Parts: sequence; structure tokens; C-alpha cells
Amino acid sequence: MPEAFRLEKGVPKYIQISNWLIEMIQKGRYAVNDKLPSESKLSELFQVNRNTVRQAISDLVAKGLVQKKNGVGSFVLSQAITPVKYTLQHISSFTDDMLRMGIVPQTRLIHKSIIEAPPEVAEKLMLGKEKKVILTERLRLGNRIPLVIERSYLPYREYKDILKMRLTGSLYHLLTKKFHVILHRSIQTFRAVTLSGKDAKLLGLPPRSSGIFLESIIYDSKNIPVEVLHAFHRGDKYIFEVESGRYRYNVEA
Repeated sequence: MPEAFRLEKGVPKYIQISNWLIEMIQKGRYAVNDKLPSESKLSELFQVNRNTVRQAISDLVAKGLVQKKNGVGSFVLSQAITPVKYTLQHISSFTDDMLRMGIVPQTRLIHKSIIEAPPEVAEKLMLGKEKKVILTERLRLGNRIPLVIERSYLPYREYKDILKMRLTGSLYHLLTKKFHVILHRSIQTFRAVTLSGKDAKLLGLPPRSSGIFLESIIYDSKNIPVEVLHAFHRGDKYIFEVESGRYRYNVEA
């Protein structure tokens, strides 16, 4: 048995064990159908009680990486998915992107509500006196692995009927088919962020993990703002790709 590993302070022990096992699966140390070390061996390796190990295994089961067979052990079900490529060339739907990459999409609605738009959102949506918006917060998963948290703001007066609809699929499909909106163009900006404790937990990450924040403002064919989207992507699962045109020499420079 290898020498016991030291765990960091300030990060839940079960998350550190879960992340270590994920790394081992990604590196091929534990291949698909391989049996993971027993709970007793892992508890000895990390010097924790078996309940902590069970919590780590449960985390892997929830992410679709491991299958637990009672009385037999825990087995690798699949490898962690490779980083998701997000292109900034056009408006994209998470559902469509996942299906195109052969990944099974899933959506968990965290909540939806009517709120008064924050000032910066009201400005970007070009709202008048009516400041009410529909806020939806959803967790998007691929192959059962949490990938991104989406917080969408829509003008209430125009899209109030969306509150009656299921929001477990593509929101852009609903806007296009049910509201007959042409999603014509978007302005997208992104930056690196440190995820809040709440967001890190939703994404199955340790507190203060790195993430990528994307803001997208979508306009219809008449240049009327339709949506402000704030999306928090896992920094370890996303690659952002931008395609550029050819270099143009400025003769006046």
C-alpha cells in the first residue's frame, strides 16, 4: 500500500478524493470496467473515515463516471469527458453543441422568478420604465458532469409565458419556435473568474476554483435586445475558440 496522502486544508476532503480519482481515470490508471480500490483501502490511503470515501464515490456516481455495485465494489463506467470547445463565431445552443460532440445533454432547473432587473441588465436590455425581467438559473450537464451555470434575463412583458414552460431543454429552441424570435446576432464577452462557493459547489468543484465567465447579449432581426445571459463555465472543462480573418497590412502605418 502506498504511503498515506496529505489532504489540503480548507477544501472538503471528499472533493479532494473525488478529484484524485477523476485524475486517475483521466490518465488511464483506472480504465473503463476497472474496479476502484476498496473503501477501506482509500480510507487508509487518505487517512479519513469510510463515510468520507463513500461521499467521494457518490460524487463520481452522480457525475456518471463510476457505477457502485452493492457487495462487489465500485467500477469505472466512463472516462471524464474531454474539454468542450465553445466557438464564438455564431449564436449557439448548449443542447445542440453537446449533441454535435456526441455528448448527452442534461439540464437541471435551479429556479425561475420575476425580479426587477439589476441596473446593468436593464441598460443592456434597453428596458424603459418596466424593469421586470424573468430570471432563470439552470445547471447544464454533459454525460452527467456539471459543465456550466446559466443565468438568463428576459424582458417580462414579452416572454412571461415562458414561466409556464418546461425549461429543461434549449431555451433558444423555445424562443425560436414558441415566440417566433429570430436570434439574429449576439455580443459575447468572456473573462477568467474565481467561482463563488455556491457556484463551485453546483459545478462539483472545490471553493475558489477557476472558471470562465461569459456574457452574451442577443438581438433579434430588428436589433432589439432579447436576452442577457451570464454563464459560468468550468475552467477545467472548456476551451474557447475564435476564428480570425486574414491579416490586413495597413500601408499608412
